[in-house]
Amino acid sequence: MNFTAQSLSTITARTLVAHGDRDNFFPVEIPVSIYRSIPDAALWIIPGGDHVPIYDSTVPFTSTARRFLVGPGAK
Repeated sequence: MNFTAQSLSTITARTLVAHGDRDNFFPVEIPVSIYRSIPDAALWIIPGGDHVPIYDSTVPFTSTARRFLVGPGAK
Protein backbone atom coordinates (compact mmCIF):
# COMPACT_ATOMS: atom_id res chain seq x y z
CA MET A 1 0.00 0.00 0.00
CA ASN A 2 1.24 3.43 -0.81
CA PHE A 3 -0.41 6.01 1.39
CA THR A 4 0.39 9.60 0.60
CA ALA A 5 0.59 12.38 3.15
CA GLN A 6 -2.38 13.95 1.40
CA SER A 7 -4.56 10.83 1.71
CA LEU A 8 -3.53 10.29 5.32
CA SER A 9 -4.40 13.90 6.14
CA THR A 10 -8.07 13.12 5.45
CA ILE A 11 -8.32 10.64 8.35
CA THR A 12 -10.62 11.98 11.06
CA ALA A 13 -10.80 8.95 13.38
CA ARG A 14 -8.72 8.81 16.56
CA THR A 15 -5.52 7.20 15.42
CA LEU A 16 -2.72 5.54 17.35
CA VAL A 17 0.29 4.70 15.21
CA ALA A 18 2.17 1.89 16.98
CA HIS A 19 5.50 0.58 15.74
CA GLY A 20 8.33 -1.50 17.16
CA ASP A 21 11.70 0.22 17.19
CA ARG A 22 13.34 -3.06 16.12
CA ASP A 23 11.11 -3.80 13.15
CA ASN A 24 13.34 -5.50 10.56
CA PHE A 25 10.97 -4.76 7.69
CA PHE A 26 10.03 -1.09 8.09
CA PRO A 27 12.27 1.66 9.49
CA VAL A 28 10.92 3.94 12.22
CA GLU A 29 10.84 6.84 9.75
CA ILE A 30 7.76 5.32 8.08
CA PRO A 31 5.42 5.38 11.11
CA VAL A 32 6.77 8.78 12.11
CA SER A 33 5.83 10.09 8.66
CA ILE A 34 2.38 8.49 8.93
CA TYR A 35 1.89 10.02 12.39
CA ARG A 36 2.86 13.47 11.14
CA SER A 37 0.40 13.20 8.25
CA ILE A 38 -2.69 12.22 10.27
CA PRO A 39 -4.28 15.15 12.12
CA ASP A 40 -4.25 14.72 15.92
CA ALA A 41 -2.74 11.23 15.71
CA ALA A 42 -0.75 9.74 18.56
CA LEU A 43 2.55 7.91 18.10
CA TRP A 44 3.84 5.00 20.17
CA ILE A 45 7.28 3.73 19.26
CA ILE A 46 7.54 0.49 21.23
CA PRO A 47 11.00 0.02 22.77
CA GLY A 48 12.36 -3.38 21.83
CA GLY A 49 9.28 -4.07 19.70
CA ASP A 50 9.68 -6.08 16.54
CA HIS A 51 7.50 -6.24 13.42
CA VAL A 52 4.42 -7.53 15.26
CA PRO A 53 4.68 -6.27 18.85
CA ILE A 54 1.01 -7.00 19.52
CA TYR A 55 1.97 -10.67 20.10
CA ASP A 56 4.89 -9.91 22.43
CA SER A 57 3.78 -10.63 25.99
CA THR A 58 6.25 -8.06 27.37
CA VAL A 59 4.56 -5.23 25.44
CA PRO A 60 1.42 -3.83 27.12
CA PHE A 61 -0.24 -3.45 23.72
CA THR A 62 -3.85 -4.19 24.66
CA SER A 63 -3.91 -1.97 27.75
CA THR A 64 -2.17 0.88 25.96
CA ALA A 65 -4.49 0.71 22.94
CA ARG A 66 -7.53 0.48 25.24
CA ARG A 67 -6.43 3.55 27.25
CA PHE A 68 -5.96 5.42 24.00
CA LEU A 69 -9.39 4.48 22.69
CA VAL A 70 -11.52 4.87 25.82
CA GLY A 71 -9.45 7.13 28.05
CA PRO A 72 -7.19 6.59 31.07
CA GLY A 73 -10.02 6.34 33.63
CA ALA A 74 -11.86 3.47 31.90
CA LYS A 75 -12.13 0.08 33.57
